[in-house]
Amino acid sequence: MPQRPILIADDIDNRTAVGKRRSQAIQSAASSLAQRLQANITLLYVEDITTYSLDGFDSSRFHEWHELHQERLTEMSRKFTVPTIWSLKSGSPAEQILKVLRSGTPPELVVLGTQGRKGVKRLLMGSVAEEVIRHAKRPVMVIGPMAQEKDQDLRAQKQLKILVATDLTRNSHAAEQYALSLAKRLGARVVLFHCLWDSYSAIMRPSMISGMVPLNLEKVLDKVKEDSIETMLKKVRFFQDRGTACAYILEEKAVLSTCSVFQEALRGYSLVVMGTHGRNAVLTAFFGSTARETILNASIPVIIVHSGR
Repeated sequence: MPQRPILIADDIDNRTAVGKRRSQAIQSAASSLAQRLQANITLLYVEDITTYSLDGFDSSRFHEWHELHQERLTEMSRKFTVPTIWSLKSGSPAEQILKVLRSGTPPELVVLGTQGRKGVKRLLMGSVAEEVIRHAKRPVMVIGPMAQEKDQDLRAQKQLKILVATDLTRNSHAAEQYALSLAKRLGARVVLFHCLWDSYSAIMRPSMISGMVPLNLEKVLDKVKEDSIETMLKKVRFFQDRGTACAYILEEKAVLSTCSVFQEALRGYSLVVMGTHGRNAVLTAFFGSTARETILNASIPVIIVHSGR
């Protein structure tokens, strides 16, 4: 069965130094993955008409703008070492990307970048990245600002090492399943990662607020750790039984400066795979904290898998 293509969604109109660096990092990550998976690439650029100045509108100038994008896509497609086609669409970038992801033969995943804009104008990481991650039913590889700076070449790594963040519930099931599928095809090693502090705080904070901390709190937390280890061992065996080298890490420390997944991702991994609920516009809970911090700070690509895919 042929591999699904990898979709690259990039802003080829951004010719600033930052924009060029982002494009290079996106293309490098997608190309490396495509070569290892023996997959084709589809380049997608969506002309956002709302960014085109209508002052003194000239149809010939608009036509030249459109032709320029075609030329750039053609030039970019020739640089890849795997079969590559390009697609030029107009409209809302997020809507058009999601439309492709919902097509009859959706791609393996979509690769895009973010500059991690903050503030009222950009709720999270820029509207396009935010909307795609929230609604995509296919995995989304995001190249964050730190990953763009480092721009690792996955082709230079003899064996890839994938960090899989799990909350040990069904919410992480889709991410774990995709990580297993990807690792098998890439011949990669997997490390499952869970932060016990998340489970601990879920028990401790309500008790502290109510002013009724149970006398046997330490025993309760010990039981949580014991159950977590048992669950992790089952997951490790599941991966190993399917021919994928797998280990696990339980982090017990409370990391206040940034999320523990990001800190672990600094230790020689190739990719991070994690899940998101994609709940609402404010993106609180999981994506508003752990996934967001990981994307913005990790120096490697982060693959987000919607829990309901």
